[in-house]
Amino acid sequence: MPEEIFLLSLFGIVFGSSLVGLVLYGIYNLIMTKMNKGDRGREINPQFFKALSEFKKNTERRIGNLEAVVSDLEQENAQLTEDVDSQGSIEMEDEEAHTPSQKNKTEGGNLRNMLNE
Repeated sequence: MPEEIFLLSLFGIVFGSSLVGLVLYGIYNLIMTKMNKGDRGREINPQFFKALSEFKKNTERRIGNLEAVVSDLEQENAQLTEDVDSQGSIEMEDEEAHTPSQKNKTEGGNLRNMLNE
């Protein structure tokens, strides 16, 4: 009886190991097939490279134009701030300086112009 149990367990171990090995080998073959199948489609069309290089050139040209515009704007802003600093402050006129009669004349003149149109 002990020999039968020993032989049965030995047969189970050998059969199970071979079955697991066969399954792992099948999985390995599937993975390798998928990898090799993907490599065949990797041939890139020369037109793609041509279009890609043209796109890169256009993009670099546009970026260069934008950089030139930005640098010009920065220079203009720097000159404007220098001009404002050199001119000094602007003084506001008081509203009291205008007489009421001057206001009425200008308001009436505007009204006349509107009516004439």
